[in-house]
This record gives sequence, C-alpha cells and structure tokens, in this order.
Amino acid sequence: MEKNPEDVVVIGAARLYNGFWSQSGLRMAGFSDQAIELPPDVKIVHDIFEAKYVTKYLEQYVENHVYNGKSLRERILFGFRVANIAKSEGIWKLNGSDGRSIAARRVAVASGNTSRPAMPALPGREMFSGPIIHQKDFGRASSEVFAASSIQKIAVLGGGKSAADMVYASVKAGKKVAWIIRQDGEGPAAFAAAAGKGPYRNGPEIAATRMMSTLMSPSCFTKPNWLSSLIHGTAFGRRILTQIWLGADEACRTEANFEKRQGALPGFEKLKSDTAIFWCTGPVGMIQLEDFWDTIARNVLVYREGIVDVREHSIILGNGSEVTTDAIFCGTGWLTRYPFLSTQQSVQLGLPHAKDDDPPEAAQKWKSLLEAADKQVIARFPQLADPPACFKHPQATTTTRLYNCIAPLTDSSIVFLGATYLPNAFRTAEAQAIFATACLDGSFQLPLQDQAEQEIAYMAAFSNRRYPSHGAAGNYFNMDLVGYTDKIVQDVGLISHRRRWWWQDFFLPCVAADYSGIKDEYLKKCKKQN
Repeated sequence: MEKNPEDVVVIGAARLYNGFWSQSGLRMAGFSDQAIELPPDVKIVHDIFEAKYVTKYLEQYVENHVYNGKSLRERILFGFRVANIAKSEGIWKLNGSDGRSIAARRVAVASGNTSRPAMPALPGREMFSGPIIHQKDFGRASSEVFAASSIQKIAVLGGGKSAADMVYASVKAGKKVAWIIRQDGEGPAAFAAAAGKGPYRNGPEIAATRMMSTLMSPSCFTKPNWLSSLIHGTAFGRRILTQIWLGADEACRTEANFEKRQGALPGFEKLKSDTAIFWCTGPVGMIQLEDFWDTIARNVLVYREGIVDVREHSIILGNGSEVTTDAIFCGTGWLTRYPFLSTQQSVQLGLPHAKDDDPPEAAQKWKSLLEAADKQVIARFPQLADPPACFKHPQATTTTRLYNCIAPLTDSSIVFLGATYLPNAFRTAEAQAIFATACLDGSFQLPLQDQAEQEIAYMAAFSNRRYPSHGAAGNYFNMDLVGYTDKIVQDVGLISHRRRWWWQDFFLPCVAADYSGIKDEYLKKCKKQN
C-alpha cells in the first residue's frame, strides 16, 4: 500500500493527473461483487472513463467490505515498510524498517510490477537545475511543476503510454514540450483508437474475448482443438492470422496519420511505431481523447535519439542536438524486485534471480526443461519460430519458477500476486486471489514436482517465444488475459464464470460480472471437500 493513509491503493489519489484515463471499459473494470458507479454527468468515451473514478471506487471498496466486524481499510497497516522476512517453525516474521514486526502463518506478497521506478541513466544528471520526475510521482508533482513560472519547457523521456500521457498533460498546461525516445530501445508505442466494433464498446473488449485471446492469438493456456490446429498449424491459417494482425498495426498508423496530419510540426512522423502488435515488440496503448494526435502533432518536438549528457538547463542528444528544458519527466517503466527477500530466499522460492546464483544442478535441470518446452511450443505454434527483428530487454535473471506465476513449489505458505504482465488488473487480481487462497488453505494441491516443473517451463518457454521483447522472464502474457485467468480458475475446479451458450462464451467479452458467483462456488466446493 502507499504510505499515505489517504492513498489505499496502488493507483492512489497522489498518482492521478489530468488526462489519466482507465485502460479498460466500464464493463471490464471493478471487481465482481461491487460495480463501479459513475456520476451521471461524467464524460465517457466508448465506455472508458477517467482513472480518478477507479480510485474513488477502490476507496469505497475497502470501506464497504467488512469481515468479522472489521473493514478492509481497518486491516491495512500504513507506513510499514518490510525490511526482511524470515520463516521459523512454520511462522513467518515480517520485520519492518522501523523495528516493528508481524507474525503470520501464511503470506501473500502483492507488491506487483509498478512499485519501484526504473530511472534512466542520465550522464550528468547531478548538474541539472530542475526537477527530474518519474511517472510514479507525476500525479503528485506535476501540479507544482505546471504552476511554476520558472518552468516553461519540459522534456519527456520514453515511448509508452505513460510518457504519452505526460506529454499531453504538459502541453495542456501551456508548456513547451520535447518528447525524447531513444533509438536503441523499443521505440514509440503503437496507439490504438478506443472505439470498438459491433457489439464491442471498445478495443479492450475485443481483446478480452476467447475468440481473440485463445484462438486468434497463440495461447499456451488452452488445449489444442481442430480449429486452433487449423489456425496455427497450417500455412493457410497462419496467413489469415498474419493479415489480421498486420491490419491492426496499420489501423494504428492510419489513426495517427503521421504523414499528412495538418499543422504537424517537423518530426511528428518520428512517432510512427515499429511495434508489431501481434508480437508486442514495443509498447502498446490506447488513445481515449479525440484531440490527442492534433495536440501532439501541433505542439510537440519529437526526437529519436539517446541522451549522452545532461547540463544545467539542457539535454545533449547522441546526434549533437541540444534540447533546452526546465524539467524532465521519465516515462521509463518499472523494476520488479523483492528487496525484503534475500538471494537465498529468492532462489529457494523460485523467483527470478541472478543466473550466477543458481546452483549448478538446478541450472542444468531448468536448462533442459526449457529446451524441451521450447520444442513443444514451436511444434504447436510454428509461427513463433520466426519472430521479427526487435529490441530485447536484457535478461540477467532466471525465468520464474512459480506455478502459474504465483505458487512456489517449495513452500505452500507463501504466494506471489501481481507478478505477471497482463492487461486488466481487476480480472487478474480476482482470479489470482481465488487461486492463491486455494493454495494457502490447502484446497488446491500442486501437481507432482516433475509435472509442475514441466508446466512451469512450458509457460516460460511460451512467454519467451510469444513475446520476444519482454518474455524472457517467463511472466509476460499481454495477449493472454482470458486464457491465463481461465486456466488458474479452472485449476481450482471452478466453472461459474463461463457462459451457458458456447457462442456467447466464445464471442462476447469477458467482463467483471462474470466472476459474480465464483466466491460462493469456491466456498461451496470447499465445504464439500471438508
């Protein structure tokens, strides 16, 4: 949780800013047991709304959910920074940096992927006279920056959605903006329009169908059938699939109209993305605001260069250009780390760890498992054998060795939530909560070790092949929201989230209300087992 008691969620009030919108529509947002309710006069674009209403919803959620006379808010311990954890005689002890400690028989680590900023290397940054702010702190700091008369020029670093939001907000605040995207990275994002088609209110609803997530995209989470074998196992099927996804790439470029947009400043075309959406070779985002592209094209200077030096009032680029600026905003992503775990604990629990820390026997075993799994992935999905040339994030660690990216094979008293990269945090959180609970209370037993290791290796090999830029750690599944969440819920033996008629189950989007009966189904199942 955030340290501030007023910010009880990861996207807390201090992270909000103008132009920050939800990336999922209203039907897909929220948890199944409490719908998000918007004021009647709220602006909604294709069923998508401002993120501040997600924060209000979550604040209401922790107040409204009361168990044994105590609300979720009352159960939150604010300002407790875990320094380390240790297990002795079946009891975990969580030691805080302030000397306090907590004892527990079971632990769920849910710090997620957006807690620790990844700051870029900026040679000479100590010489810069203005603020350097990561996207994590943009909501808290931007109002002060925008109000400062001494800050008229802003440089934004990064090519993804967060960088785009900061660029847009800075222009709307009346600042002169330079958008800097390095040449040797992923490049600018492919930004899709928010509008849906037919029965789908927006783009995310299309992606959240079983048709798209488990058939038109290769999925390691579903069993092969005649139709998936036709699509992925034949040259004819793969040609159709290729044309569909190339059409998605072209639709993003057409929406932006890089070459012919009226009033565009020189360099606007540098935002043309090289991302192959099928492969997720770069950032992928969604544009909700109708004036986004005009605002960027007519007001923002775009640079595709690396930074070689930072001076008191400027940034020096690799081609020798000097960009004057009074502030630097960094939309440069996140680090996934567990600083409260020792190296030994990370190795024992199966978390990604430095390859040099792997015992030789374990390293050889997992090397063999991953090689065998890779052959299985290619045999089922031949197109994954030939990814496009793309930027690959350096991978200095092992792949994850958690079952379903949640459960260690060596300790049933601890689970890790939110350590996967998936596009809808609500659905992922609810499905993972069910699976984690089943692991912790013993109602789900992991497969025998050999089988579990083979399944983990298969998921990791698929992640690496399916997502060549991001999948080396084995936990990136950007196109697999439905397949992954279906899999972990079905592992527990639950089916109430599936629709009655096959065509509805296949073609309609998976929405928050799908899980409305899943808790009662789980409790009923547990009662029968006992």
